Amino acid sequence: MRLSPRGAAACLAVVALTGCGAAETPAADTTPTTMPTTMPTTMPTTMPTTMPTTTPTPTPTTPPSATPPAVPTKTPTSTADVTVDVSIADGKVSTAKPVVKARPGQTVRITAVSDVADQLHVHGYDKALDLKPGMPASVEFETSTKGTFEVETHETGKLLFKLQVS
Repeated sequence: MRLSPRGAAACLAVVALTGCGAAETPAADTTPTTMPTTMPTTMPTTMPTTMPTTTPTPTPTTPPSATPPAVPTKTPTSTADVTVDVSIADGKVSTAKPVVKARPGQTVRITAVSDVADQLHVHGYDKALDLKPGMPASVEFETSTKGTFEVETHETGKLLFKLQVS
């Protein structure tokens, strides 16, 4: 005897509901004597076999130049109270202020970029920042000691600015 697609689906449903437990005690015969007359009207005909994928877009790279890139004015993830941006190019220091003021307990973030390898150092707080040519780098710390502290480079001996904590 051949079953229609609806009849086959109904038989599969009965088998799925009754299960096949070989170790269990057989149950009384619950096979229906008549087939259901209605079946669901919307049955999926196919199932997806793969998930959609996305291909990352390559990011273009720019060759390094003799002039260091502009230092970002504010890093979006920074919660610093005081931010200082410093640029060193051709032996010249560029910063917004020669004296940067902060209060004790504030967070200071210094972002610097240099056209030569060097190390930035914050005196009094013993914070250091390695500078690689053309690569912006940042250091962040909390002020705790009052006073005026020089921020300079170690290799070239450039005074970048003074940090005044009062």
